[in-house]
Amino acid sequence: MSRNLGYTVLVLAVAVSQATGQSPAPRKVNVDDINRLRDVSDPQISPDGAWVAYTVSVPDTAEDKSNRDIWMVSWQGNRSVRLTSSKAGEHTPRWSPDGRYLAFLSSRDDAHEVDQVWLLDRTGGEAERLTSMPGGILDYVWSPDSKRLALIASDPDPDSAATKSDSGQKATPKPIVLDRFQFKEDETGYLAGRRDHLYLFDLAGRKAQIVTPGEYNEQSPAWSPDGQSLAFVSKRRRDFDRTSNWDLYVVDARGGSSLRQLTTFEGPDMDPDWGGRAPAWSPDGKYLAYIQGGPLKLIYYGGQKLAVVPAAGGPARVLTSNLDRNALSPVWSADGSSIRFLLEEDRVTHVAAVPSAGGSIQRLTRGKSSVSDLAMGPQGRMVVRSAHHRCRPSSSRWRATRFVSCRGRTRVGSAACA
Repeated sequence: MSRNLGYTVLVLAVAVSQATGQSPAPRKVNVDDINRLRDVSDPQISPDGAWVAYTVSVPDTAEDKSNRDIWMVSWQGNRSVRLTSSKAGEHTPRWSPDGRYLAFLSSRDDAHEVDQVWLLDRTGGEAERLTSMPGGILDYVWSPDSKRLALIASDPDPDSAATKSDSGQKATPKPIVLDRFQFKEDETGYLAGRRDHLYLFDLAGRKAQIVTPGEYNEQSPAWSPDGQSLAFVSKRRRDFDRTSNWDLYVVDARGGSSLRQLTTFEGPDMDPDWGGRAPAWSPDGKYLAYIQGGPLKLIYYGGQKLAVVPAAGGPARVLTSNLDRNALSPVWSADGSSIRFLLEEDRVTHVAAVPSAGGSIQRLTRGKSSVSDLAMGPQGRMVVRSAHHRCRPSSSRWRATRFVSCRGRTRVGSAACA
């Protein structure tokens, strides 16, 4: 999804000169302008629909990194509240379904300098650290009853930053040993033999239980509506480094359960690099919506299709087989009659919908916009992250990335919401 992020940065860069009440004389964009950019991402609607939590990223030129904080904005857009401000940074906000907590990930106060889950109680008080997984948390999702979390946690790094010499300084890193086919990854760096596993975490007992031990990696967990099962994606086959053939699996939400493989397509199913989010359960828990990639031999050019598969097992159905465009980030309507998703067009990305039983595709947003995040809330509310521009005969103005709220057929700002 780096293409959308790059487009967003371009939009923000040009928007800097439009921030004041009176437009200054045109000038070239310089490095200082880039360093003042604020990137927003990952919008999440509160269970009552009153607030949207999101992440704001700010460049830190002194540390040569991006510092992230959690903010929230009221649904009407008239109130914004900054919730975190630590130097370590915070991201991935997630509301508990009962509305009491807002969780997030942060490496603050962690000896291993890895992300852990933190809780903000909406009734007041400081953020509380919830997990202490030595390898860190990559992803998490609340159970429907708000009593448990499904975690994707990494194996501990034996050469972590917590290892110090006798003088108290960080010890010299050990030599990197390459013993796997895919030894390096963008944004991650060199890969070792560590794995990312699915865990269950009980909030009352503050205890984690592994669900998927072994030699494979799991990603993108999703709870069933009744809280009895978890879906996730994995490449559970020999030499998984040599293939992009991801598949969907389901497991009971308890330790020691057997896995059920749902997809067998010879290609990527809900590839974490392309799907945009976790597989989506239908409201009745009978189906999972996901993104099916193309044949492996076509690599990036296979096309991403929206598909559904029975949670109990059975053949998958592709809902966008006649669409020569990429589909991403599926989410069900409240009544299960349709599925909304992101639809890549010519240099833009729109929100679209298709009946869950199959049928015509409807574009829900229009214009020169690029939507890169999509979240659904109560009463049919939807929030997206959208970067777009509008052109006038006498001038061109670019609008910075913003959240566009849509409900029913309401037109909000200059966004066209169907």
